[in-house]
Amino acid sequence: MSRPFPVLRLIQTATSPRNKTQDLAKRYNLQISCKVKANAPGNREGIAAVGPEKVEVCVAAAPRNGEANAAVSRVFAQVFNVAKSDVGVVHGLKSRDKILNVVGLNIGNKSEEEFLWATRHQLEEAVMKK
Repeated sequence: MSRPFPVLRLIQTATSPRNKTQDLAKRYNLQISCKVKANAPGNREGIAAVGPEKVEVCVAAAPRNGEANAAVSRVFAQVFNVAKSDVGVVHGLKSRDKILNVVGLNIGNKSEEEFLWATRHQLEEAVMKK
């Protein structure tokens, strides 16, 4: 089983328990390489394809004043069912090629590799039907 890189990358974050009886939960940030197609028709907004190198995403917003970046964050927040504030562009603010970061994910009992494969499958399931 090979890893679904470089599309997805998990980075473990430092966390501490809130009190002495609470277990230390492993929290991760998920980074996603994507290629954005802005100015798409409104009915074509969403994930267009999941490739070996990038996730292609279409957004209706124009690439000005951060509108397209906000739209991309909304698309991925919906796919992963997280708050929009938990998804942000960390690289490529003014480029079509971007790296998004989803913060504070708990992978549960899964290994990192199992979580990445499940995440890739989740992305593939979210691809828009033509």
